[in-house]
Amino acid sequence: MEQGKELVKRKMKPRGGNSPVIGDNGVHTKPGDNSKIAGFLMEVGKWGPVDKSDVQAMEKRFWDYVSLCFERDVRVTNQVAYFAMGITRDDVYDWENGRSRSPEHSALIKKVKIFCGSYREMLGADGKLNPVTLVWWQKNYDGLVDKSEVVLTPNNPLGTIADQKQLEERIAGSVVEEE
Repeated sequence: MEQGKELVKRKMKPRGGNSPVIGDNGVHTKPGDNSKIAGFLMEVGKWGPVDKSDVQAMEKRFWDYVSLCFERDVRVTNQVAYFAMGITRDDVYDWENGRSRSPEHSALIKKVKIFCGSYREMLGADGKLNPVTLVWWQKNYDGLVDKSEVVLTPNNPLGTIADQKQLEERIAGSVVEEE
């Protein structure tokens, strides 16, 4: 052992102790929840591919997804909406940032994101969603940010001098005073 260093014993957590989904750390399901969710995703997955060049077909698929959520009493989410539309997060990012096939693709993805964000906001407003979760979703999916503005005012110890000659005289005068 190196001189001056202490040996620190770490308390080891049980296997998986840091996992957010082991024990009571994350997923809270009741009997039947998993069947409902998996069955929903299975149905959406069986809808088949959508022609990504056909914006109207993709929009129809989105509204079909929202209708199924309504019928099955399932929450609307971004990722499952994208799954239903046959697109990936990369497609969403590209279309949202102007690297899309067309302006219509960009407009569609913005509409989908606004709908999903509005849905979550209404859940939060009705007290159906933990506020911390709502804020996380708004930051990570809806583009909201915590923003603190800091205004820096420069400290000008020489005052405001517009003329170069005045500045030189003031500096020369302060040097003489210090000596």
